[in-house]
Amino acid sequence: MMREKYAEQRGIYLLSHSIGLPLKQSQADADDAYWRAWRQADTDIWPQWFSGIDNFRHQLSELLQTQTKNICPQTNISSAVGKVIFSLPATASKKVILLCEDDFPSIGYALQQSHHIGYQLRYLPKDADLHDVATWEQHLTGDVGLCLITHVQSNTGRRLPVAQITEIARQRSILSLVDIAQSVGIVPINITQWQADFIVGSCVKWLSGGPGAGFLWVDSAMIERCEPRDVGWFSHQAPFEFDIHEFRYAEDALRFWGGTPSVHPFLVAASSLQFVNSVGIAHIEANNVALSSCILEQIKPEYLVSPRAHHQRGGTLILHFGDHHTAVTESLERHAVQFDGRAKGIRLSPHLCNSPAQIAHLLDILESAQLGV
Repeated sequence: MMREKYAEQRGIYLLSHSIGLPLKQSQADADDAYWRAWRQADTDIWPQWFSGIDNFRHQLSELLQTQTKNICPQTNISSAVGKVIFSLPATASKKVILLCEDDFPSIGYALQQSHHIGYQLRYLPKDADLHDVATWEQHLTGDVGLCLITHVQSNTGRRLPVAQITEIARQRSILSLVDIAQSVGIVPINITQWQADFIVGSCVKWLSGGPGAGFLWVDSAMIERCEPRDVGWFSHQAPFEFDIHEFRYAEDALRFWGGTPSVHPFLVAASSLQFVNSVGIAHIEANNVALSSCILEQIKPEYLVSPRAHHQRGGTLILHFGDHHTAVTESLERHAVQFDGRAKGIRLSPHLCNSPAQIAHLLDILESAQLGV
């Protein structure tokens, strides 16, 4: 069973949208890759660590159907966004960054810093239908220089039509930044179909790769145009050249890397990515849809906040139980169901670490809570 490949669970773990349950094998793989370099005293350590990080980039490029040269490891998404903002080619007239209220706040915080170089943020109306391409057509105006598109929104579970939005942006010479934190590892993604300029993501959620292994994807044309300010020796074309007077940007996306990187998080994530690629994203999505459907068939339609159609949402079901909501959440906590809540409802994310039996037990808990027993 797939569930046995994951770390031991306490109760029913349904938090893959927040912190994915780690794989048992990832600990062994990462520890071996990290400590092997120290055990072999006659070899250089950095090349061995580079090999592990290169494997991370390779596995990620396979998952996203792109080229390794376009991927740069990052500590987290916010750092990646900051590096993007302060690397953009100068423009005089397009100084608005367009985003929406349901984007992840941490990215908003990073984008706010763009005021230092003359940008201002503009938010789509709170009641705007973000799935409607007409909304984006209306608000992607001539003064917009960059738009943030969240592939799957964490508060609603809604999946946005990224390719259609980026097409509008391209036609209007607006750069696009896509956040795939809530979709990578659970929704099939083919980056070449989007033709975005920048894509950011993390391995901490559905990929079960733990914190510290974020990433930035940069379109090949944008790599040549961008000159990041936050640089270090790993942004250098030849990191081990060690000439303090001579800095040359790396020719690929690694120019966005910076100083000495963390290593162990990428070794953990490389192992989990390899597992995801071996299982196949189509199988992972199908498993999520099947388990989610079991839940959807048993709850009242009015309790569902996220879209019902699986192609319109990510892997998370967001539910609000109306008058029964407090009773339901308290019952879930008593029965050690691992979930979290936001203003719009609780979030439940079935994944490979869950079994049909667990989902059946979850439904029993939900039904009993609503009946007051």
